[in-house]
Amino acid sequence: MKRYVVANWKSNKTVAGAAAWFVEFGTSPQVHDLEIIIAPAFPLLLPVGQELAKTTLSASLAAQDTSPFPLGSYTGAVAAQQLLDLGVRYCLVGHSERREYFHETDADIAKKITELLSLDLTPILCLDEPYIESQARWLSNEQRQAVLVAYEPRSVIGLGQPVSVEQVKRVIGMVKQYFPSAPILYGGSIDERNCSEFLLVTNGVLVGSASLEGKRFAQIVAACAGH
Repeated sequence: MKRYVVANWKSNKTVAGAAAWFVEFGTSPQVHDLEIIIAPAFPLLLPVGQELAKTTLSASLAAQDTSPFPLGSYTGAVAAQQLLDLGVRYCLVGHSERREYFHETDADIAKKITELLSLDLTPILCLDEPYIESQARWLSNEQRQAVLVAYEPRSVIGLGQPVSVEQVKRVIGMVKQYFPSAPILYGGSIDERNCSEFLLVTNGVLVGSASLEGKRFAQIVAACAGH
């Protein structure tokens, strides 16, 4: 069973900082059933892709968001086709920070998923409990089968204390009612000390603050690879 470790850098780092991150991260062993995914901000997609090409690190590139529209007259938007051209394979959608600060709705997120899937890009659909059922209703059965789902409780993001494994198991049961075949990740105060216990009940982890230091993220990958 494939497992995923996703680094969400959010709106952090410069080009120089991204290059330094790869120096800190170093090299990691090739783990066949563990997919490493790095999600930098839009301006860093090209330089991070170039850094990945220069290293022996086997990792995929992800975007943190995309436009709900195709290429066209949408000032400030970044279309899925543009992400594809940069080597992006995955894209976060529906993150709680996008819902809270940018007022994104289930309908907006569904449009983004449609755009991504039209180009064979894989959405990583972030969901908290209040949105599981409502978001699922905006998606077709085919779309529900084509996404990764990341359970990310807004209440613990960035606080350093994740929810309990028992709560994650309970919410996974809820998610499976609507996304029965989707791999399910957990995100929320994941670090090198707790990542392995969540891998016992999920298909992967979505890492925020703890992914910003290359050395620390390497420790997370090593811990996940051992389970």
